[in-house]
Amino acid sequence: MPQNHPARSHAIHSRVRSFSRAGGRLTDGQARALAEHGGRYIVSVPRADAIRTVAGSFRLDPEAVFGHPGQLRPLVVEVGSGGGEAILAHAAANPGVDHLAVEVWETAIAKIVRETAKRGLHNVRVVPADAAQLFATALPVASVSEVWVFFPDPWRKPRHRKRRLVSAGFADSVARVLRPGGAWRLATDWADYAWQMRDVLEAVSALPVGMEPDMTEPYFRYDDAGARPELGADSAVEGSLGNGPDPGSPAGARGGWSERFTGRVMTRFEDKGVQAGRVIRDLCAVRTDMPWRPELREPLLQALQREGVEWNARDGA
Repeated sequence: MPQNHPARSHAIHSRVRSFSRAGGRLTDGQARALAEHGGRYIVSVPRADAIRTVAGSFRLDPEAVFGHPGQLRPLVVEVGSGGGEAILAHAAANPGVDHLAVEVWETAIAKIVRETAKRGLHNVRVVPADAAQLFATALPVASVSEVWVFFPDPWRKPRHRKRRLVSAGFADSVARVLRPGGAWRLATDWADYAWQMRDVLEAVSALPVGMEPDMTEPYFRYDDAGARPELGADSAVEGSLGNGPDPGSPAGARGGWSERFTGRVMTRFEDKGVQAGRVIRDLCAVRTDMPWRPELREPLLQALQREGVEWNARDGA
């Protein structure tokens, strides 16, 4: 039986995504929440070629989105907000701070919209988009106070590591959107992903070999490099990717873990990891005053790749 392809399906290139699907079956309550409140809380994003992609010409204006023209308010962007436990709690406790929840799952988007409306929050918006593309082009340069990546999908199988969001390529996009002094906060309960996050932060907070003539300082400062090396050592299981021993970074250091971010409430993702006996590891890097320079992106990533750092040349990132 012949296959019928959509128009221009040949032009849609396969892309490496950090999420598996974007759908899900909505409950009646979730569907009603989207119908009643989606227009207010969901940011409309023009698509490139498929669901959750971001058109290269799209620009997201935070001041317009939150209805504060001319006001430069603090802006927190959480990637993969899930049901919104962390970002909604923070938004309720900090009414003077704007919050963007970047999420791809329709059911999760509906939950955030429903809870935002129920709590009467005016400082939360939901962006249904691939964060890698959103950070690469849509968000303004130096517009964000904090970026949160809490418990992202660890893509546990080694052959799926290329799907992980946190890489040197994504770090460059985070550097693009963060204001000087802004924080990039991360957390995971999956040890193998924690090592990768640590390695990426160490690499982008130091000048790679060959980059000195082009940069006066790195984009990030990673003050916790090598800190708390004993974290999780008492429960590590040899050979376990989820709770294994620290293999050390390419720089030869162990550790690098920050204190738990007090602004992060306990979510079901964190509780699930704790119940499974896995160690929760926080990381935090701070944006330096070095202006983001797009012409340095490829040389920087090539230098990091030569040093063996996970960088994932992802679509649009």
